[in-house]
Amino acid sequence: MDDASMIDLTMSVELADVNATEALGARIGRALRAGDLVALDGPLGSGKTCLVRGIAHGMGIDGALVTSPSFILMQRYGGGSVGLVHMDAWRMRSEHDLGDLGFDELLSSRSDVVAVEWPTKVASALPAARVWITITVTPQDTRIVRVDDQRACGGVRGG
Repeated sequence: MDDASMIDLTMSVELADVNATEALGARIGRALRAGDLVALDGPLGSGKTCLVRGIAHGMGIDGALVTSPSFILMQRYGGGSVGLVHMDAWRMRSEHDLGDLGFDELLSSRSDVVAVEWPTKVASALPAARVWITITVTPQDTRIVRVDDQRACGGVRGG
């Protein structure tokens, strides 16, 4: 990927509801390119899958198809110019579980955007070049979303 064409997504924003979460996801999705990895960190029910639904929409993929992959671990979505692979590491015991899903091949092919929920469970297997999103739920039930665009870091793995 040409770093000069990359849009820096680094930001922090407070979101009031699901619509705002999906709109932010769409904004992020429009800036992603094949080979990008998005790590979504936040507590249960914070809106990670909702954000991925928006990302899909921004990529030209029907966001209504996006559901939590908690029990199937990985779901592929097509329909846009680039595919979206949505993974959930919640039930994984370690980074080694990613191997069974073909994670290395996904990364090396650089043909899809890969979104990983619960990335701290597999952090050492993730590339350093990534978009790390942290969602915090406030006492007022809004969401603070911090996006740290680390795609310019190169392809080295690390947590």
